Amino acid sequence: MRALALDVGDARIGLAISDPGGIVCLPVEALVRGHDSDDLAVVIEIAEREGAEVIVVGLPLSLDGTHGPAARKMRRFTSTLRRTTTIPVESWDERFSTIEAEARLRQAGFEPSRDRARLDSMAAVVILESFLAARANRSERSHE
Repeated sequence: MRALALDVGDARIGLAISDPGGIVCLPVEALVRGHDSDDLAVVIEIAEREGAEVIVVGLPLSLDGTHGPAARKMRRFTSTLRRTTTIPVESWDERFSTIEAEARLRQAGFEPSRDRARLDSMAAVVILESFLAARANRSERSHE
C-alpha cells in the first residue's frame, strides 16, 4: 500500500511517502504553510501524483493521550482534508515522532535545529513507519 504521511506544523508540513509495498518510507520536501485551502490542494495533488492509497496525518496527542488544543486543531485540518479528497485519510498518534526524527538526523550527521524542514519530513517518515508497522501487525494477527 502506497501511503503519504503528513507532519503538520504551523510553519511547514513535513511529508513522507512509502513505496507501493508499504515497506520503505522516504522523506519528501516539506511544504511551507500558506492558507489551509492552498495547503490541502498541494497535499492532494502530491497524493494523487504519487498514487497514494491513503493519507496519514500525524495527530499531536498530549503525553497522557488526551486531545489538547494542537490535536483539536489537527482534527479540524484532517476533517477538511477528508471532505476534500476521495483518498482515505487516517489520523495517527505522532507523540515522540519529532524526538525520534531528531535522533535519526543527528545519527546521519545533520543538525536538526539548523534544518527544520528536513526535521519535519523525517518526523513524517517516523509517523508513516509506525502506521504501516501497526497495519502490518494487525494483518498478521488476522491471518493467525
